[in-house]
Amino acid sequence: MAAFDSGAFNKELQKNQHSKFLLLGDEALSRREAFDLIRQFAKEQGFAEKISLTVDRYFKWNDCAASLSSQGLFSQKRIIEITIPSGKINAEGAETFCQILQALSQDDLLLIHLPQIDKEAKLQKWYKDIEKIAYTIRLDEIKPNELSPWLKRRASSLSINLDEDSIELISQFVHGNMLAADQELNKLELLFPNQAISYEKVSQSISNVSRYDAFELSEYVLSGDQKKTVSTLNFLKDEGQSPISVTSSLSWVLKPMLEVKELDFKSQSLDSHLTKSRIFGDKLMRVKKSLSLFSIKHLRAAIQKLSEIDKISKGVSPGDAWLETSRLCLGLAKIVSRNRKI
Repeated sequence: MAAFDSGAFNKELQKNQHSKFLLLGDEALSRREAFDLIRQFAKEQGFAEKISLTVDRYFKWNDCAASLSSQGLFSQKRIIEITIPSGKINAEGAETFCQILQALSQDDLLLIHLPQIDKEAKLQKWYKDIEKIAYTIRLDEIKPNELSPWLKRRASSLSINLDEDSIELISQFVHGNMLAADQELNKLELLFPNQAISYEKVSQSISNVSRYDAFELSEYVLSGDQKKTVSTLNFLKDEGQSPISVTSSLSWVLKPMLEVKELDFKSQSLDSHLTKSRIFGDKLMRVKKSLSLFSIKHLRAAIQKLSEIDKISKGVSPGDAWLETSRLCLGLAKIVSRNRKI
């Protein structure tokens, strides 16, 4: 499946005027751009009121249905965003959710975000009901062989002309992380406006990336290096980096780790699973060593916290995204440090 194409999706929006959307997947850049395009489209179509709901363990579907029903009596065109981080709805909630879908009107623009879900979940009635009414946007991680062509298109859209070697250099540097690739291209646009960008300039830009970056941060966390974790976080914040750049790099590592812990992979299938998640080389070794230091409870709590930070960053929930990110990173580093001493 090809990576999300924001340009093609924007044309689809303008052409077919959809009002119900299913966003399926967790790739950070694609998710951000899809949300932004849909929200902008909704604004242009006169959808003024926004209702954002996140389904966690405390979520009550009956209260949600009652609230949407009562608000619908008095409001005009509404944007209803429902995020389901777990990708699962219990039986009672599923029935109510299906009723909510049936009660939606043309004055309701619905945006549902799910992570990648398994075949069993896709057989559930609530999911089939979404598919019937919603336009589906896949937010897949980019495949290794797709990254270079994607970088070329992205660079071209920014009026940046890069040769093949420069594209390959950036590709190797970001390790398949589209958000990081986009940040590198935007940095090149700022550093070298209205001028040819040679391989040497690209190399210089990458080599000047601070010794503190979001990708190395996850390694400091997994190695239990609290001092470097704190200094890296402070630097990234001072440099004006978004907390999402940090949380996406952590999510990239922590989610496969949780899958491994829950499914109890054996040695050979463990390597295969982590490699499919684009965790290679030294990072693969560090992740494998860290697995025994985190419990399933630790990893689930960390991923839940990542979801909460994401909502804060988007303005959906109140709070300080950088403060919560710092607490999470330092907390994980402390767990590693403490358990290694046992």
